[in-house]
Amino acid sequence: MVKILEETKSRKIIGELSKKRVVCARCGKTWIELVGLVVSQKEGVEDLYLRIGVESENCQICSARPLECPRCGSKEVYEVQFAEEKLNLKNIRKVCGE
Repeated sequence: MVKILEETKSRKIIGELSKKRVVCARCGKTWIELVGLVVSQKEGVEDLYLRIGVESENCQICSARPLECPRCGSKEVYEVQFAEEKLNLKNIRKVCGE
């Protein structure tokens, strides 16, 4: 894999990866999925195609993607949005109800 990435440095890269953050509701693990096709081209050399990840097919009823947690195997995983700005912890307050 390292050899392939080094080869792409000297080439024109076409394509795009979709980046999604996912969280498991059972164990709390978070991870980022990169899925897509990257084409690396150079004049006089064969094109190099990198297919990264496999996009899950959406459910036809609820439009959800069937993902699975790599740590605990739970199907209760959710896609969360990336924050536009850095998280500001100053405004977070602890609330306890006893």
